[in-house]
Amino acid sequence: MAERRDGLRSLRRRARPEDEHEPTYPSHWEADIALRDGSAAHLRPILPTDADALQDFHQRQSEQSRYLRFFAAMPTLSRRDLDRFTHVDHVDRVALVALVGAEIVAVGRYDRTEPRSAEVAFNVSDSRQGTGLASVLLEHLAAAARERGINEFTAEVLPQNTKMIKVFTETGFDVARVLDDGVVMVSFRIDPTARSLAVMAEREHRAESRAMERLLHPQSVLLIGVSSRADSAGGRFLTALEDSGYGGTVHLISRDVLEVRGHRTWARVGDVPGPVDLAVIALRPEACLEAIEECAAIGVRSVLIPTEGFSDSDEGRLLQRELVARARLHGMRLLGPGSLGFLRTGDDAISVSLAPRMPQPGTVALAGQSTALSAMLLAGTDARGIGLHEFVGVGNRADVSLNDTLQHWEDDERVGVIGLALESMGNPRKFTRIARRLTRTTPLIVLRPPGSESHLPPGHDVRPFTLPRRAMDQVLDSAGVVRTEGVDHLLDVVDAIGRQGLPLGRRVGLLSNTAALGSSLRGAAGQAGFEVVAENHSVPLSPDPRLIQRAFTTMAALGEVDLVIAGMVDPQIADATEVLRQMSIVARHSEVVLLVCLVTTVDRLAEVQRAVRTDLSLPPVHATPFAVVRAGAGMLAAALRPEADDAEPAQRDGIDRAAARELVESLTPSPAASAVDLSTAETAALLAAYGIDQLATRRITDAEDALAQAAEIGYPVALKSTDPVLRHRSDLGGVRLAIPDAVQLRHAVESMRRELSYSSAPLEVQAMAPAGVPMVVRSVEDPSLGPVVSLSVAGDATDLLDDIAYAIPPFSESAAARLVDAPATAVKLRGMRGLPPADRAALADLVVRIGLLAEDLPEVASLELYPVLVAQHGLTVVGARARLAPAPNRTDGARRTLSGPPGS
Repeated sequence: MAERRDGLRSLRRRARPEDEHEPTYPSHWEADIALRDGSAAHLRPILPTDADALQDFHQRQSEQSRYLRFFAAMPTLSRRDLDRFTHVDHVDRVALVALVGAEIVAVGRYDRTEPRSAEVAFNVSDSRQGTGLASVLLEHLAAAARERGINEFTAEVLPQNTKMIKVFTETGFDVARVLDDGVVMVSFRIDPTARSLAVMAEREHRAESRAMERLLHPQSVLLIGVSSRADSAGGRFLTALEDSGYGGTVHLISRDVLEVRGHRTWARVGDVPGPVDLAVIALRPEACLEAIEECAAIGVRSVLIPTEGFSDSDEGRLLQRELVARARLHGMRLLGPGSLGFLRTGDDAISVSLAPRMPQPGTVALAGQSTALSAMLLAGTDARGIGLHEFVGVGNRADVSLNDTLQHWEDDERVGVIGLALESMGNPRKFTRIARRLTRTTPLIVLRPPGSESHLPPGHDVRPFTLPRRAMDQVLDSAGVVRTEGVDHLLDVVDAIGRQGLPLGRRVGLLSNTAALGSSLRGAAGQAGFEVVAENHSVPLSPDPRLIQRAFTTMAALGEVDLVIAGMVDPQIADATEVLRQMSIVARHSEVVLLVCLVTTVDRLAEVQRAVRTDLSLPPVHATPFAVVRAGAGMLAAALRPEADDAEPAQRDGIDRAAARELVESLTPSPAASAVDLSTAETAALLAAYGIDQLATRRITDAEDALAQAAEIGYPVALKSTDPVLRHRSDLGGVRLAIPDAVQLRHAVESMRRELSYSSAPLEVQAMAPAGVPMVVRSVEDPSLGPVVSLSVAGDATDLLDDIAYAIPPFSESAAARLVDAPATAVKLRGMRGLPPADRAALADLVVRIGLLAEDLPEVASLELYPVLVAQHGLTVVGARARLAPAPNRTDGARRTLSGPPGS
């Protein structure tokens, strides 16, 4: 076996430049990782300088662990072993180490044994076993191996090493085991499968949820930066802790006083008796780095930094990155910088925040990013009396992000609805993946401030987003997210759902005590697309409240409506609050959701809203028809989340992924080079690997060549310019169709050469396609979202009106069908003005295949199929262009990483 490995290495050395003495360090393999116990670690390729740390790791291991790894006791590693283990080429021999602080806590490695196969092995510190390190290392090694052209792992494991056998068998890969001469021989393909990705997502969910649990439920809190000034940040956090009734231990660090409000202070972090679960570092940015190191020394698990100013300069942004890197290296998670903190109501209430007061308990969970928007959320919560379970302000979300809060709240049965103020997303693909799963059971309402992609809040370190804003909006919609347009809109929706839950269906009833108000409600409901099944606008405007109450009871009791919007002009005689209370009782017993628009004086409205603020059994009350209908629309959108998005991704037989991978690897430029465009033949070969046939096309040099190619293709043919601007524009002279014979083809070539003399682009001869609806199908590798597929009807009008539908692959059958129907102009596919309907099923099949290609091949920077002629039966891909670039490090690939540098 050793001779075979040496032979492979020598072959690869001969294939590389002779002046390449040192292997290139693959820095993109570095990552921060979340562990099962909620802590973090740093993972990177091994370095020659790790020899001493590796020896120390080996000697810390128990005799049994060393025996299970090496099949021998090996109390120490020889100098030769250390040199061999730490000097790798990152191609045939790869090793990754996991570090906490300066200590190596795990090692994973593979050695290539065959061109497509490698032997893999792991060694995890005794003190860290059970934290999921081995499974994370396996994911990262598999990703590195696939990058190096390996698709199979093998391993030799002693039968008594049940933990390592379990690591392999529980990966989700199809693992084969054979007992041979007292050793278990394990082998499995490492291509991601639906099952392996599901296993990875579940492990990721547990680890990130546990990290948030540790952060938000501290048994002891350390406040760094408390002074005698009442308005100091540390002092405000202390006030919040005391006012919330927090019963845990509080430690204070202060250099100017010995005692603050009866709490003893410590001069140095190192003097604080442990353990400490959470440290709040309220210091200037430059001092936070030193404080992180001091916290690590006493075993602090999580850190909250309210300090802003990390984004005022390039130095500040670098300081923020270093802050996160150090925290994760020491196994800590960080909330902030620029975080308003967090709070929770109920039996285990706590406020480690800058919130002025505690809200009343409820089922709503809220999260914001910037301090300003987080403060607006809390102010709006207080003004409405929203029943809040938990609030988290992630600040610059340099480490802990909104994705982490979603992972945590998914497991919390006390959360009935979630509201997020989403100013930026570090990993939007992961966000939508989590949201799609979460919204099956819990409504997710999101505020997307205008221009959030182009005008990010200070300190938000994210990848660029190259697609139109509406592309992200459509992706969020497909995940079941309810989008809102402002803080008031967001809070109106979460308040309504938090008080009454979701409507059981889409049937809406409208009730009013004046015809004019009823007309306004009807207009707003029609604009919102409501399914109005019952209306009563004839309730008399009377001082007797029983008339409106009876009308509501009649409408709700029949079981024909799910949501009732009641518009009431206040006669200002009866007790409006009592009227609402009686109607809410009927609504609860009838399983009907009630929203109210009350037209009255400012003082009367304020009086009613004060009652609503203190009594969660009352329905929300709005001042205008627009506001109440907007809240109802949000409730219905959450209730009617598209269930089809939960379907399994569609698969197709006959796809030759190996051929596609080989083609892409042979043509993709080096990381230092720019992107390259594939030729027509290369693009056709790439598509053919995914079962997509392109219309026969031949590039020509002159008229004689055109005649020869056309004779081989068969008449009639089309003649086209390959100029990107002209290739599909018959109005600009770039296309001649239905050329019937050689004489007219010669004439067309000469004529087009003459008319397009300003363009040097060559011409193509192409077979004629059957008539059909012209469509455009594209995929693009976005730096933030990863692969995105778009679809539209071909034509200038579509581009000018931006009538383009976007979605993230892979697609289920139903998701592909929805993408086909999504553009407004896609009604042309259904047949109109006497034309037969087009084959939408064939177009959906094409979408599935393009989605699989885009998902499998990140090197395909862009792919355009234009036009695709969709006939009554089948379709024809007339033109296609592809561009390759070095594969990006996708934010949500087949390995678990924490967001942000260096894992980004």
